[in-house]
Amino acid sequence: MDEKRTVHELKAENITIRVDGYWLRHYATDFLSAAKSFEVPENRFSPIPYYLTCHSIELSLKSFLYTAGFKKKDQKKLNHDLVKALNVAEDNGLNAHIVIEASERDALEKANRLYPKKEFEYFESLQTIYDPHDFDLEVLASFAQRLLDAIESPVRDSIYE
Repeated sequence: MDEKRTVHELKAENITIRVDGYWLRHYATDFLSAAKSFEVPENRFSPIPYYLTCHSIELSLKSFLYTAGFKKKDQKKLNHDLVKALNVAEDNGLNAHIVIEASERDALEKANRLYPKKEFEYFESLQTIYDPHDFDLEVLASFAQRLLDAIESPVRDSIYE
């Protein structure tokens, strides 16, 4: 068995591969999927779908911001503030990919009163039980899905340089 083999080499030079935004978008998809499949208890409030939906939005926005060249340290300054992250994303071109409806922005702003304070996770006050009903979770979940769909292409296109 004296076959001649041709060895092919692939040398990648001057190529940058960015996977942070790509993986964040995948995680955002997973969180939203979990929120959609969560079965709300019949006789009591659960903050779980609120948290999962908000977290999906946070990861989507931060995923998009990687496409704008944001580094982890820049994104950490946003903390968990969904409105601040949305504003920064819009300042960096998000509007070219999605038009945000007034009802979506309103729902996000209302959810943002609790989400950055971790109220959907740790129940620091009774505010968690009552305040989330001040906005429509379906509107927020619909926005989360539209956002995921809108950023898919720019995130995917930003992986390689």
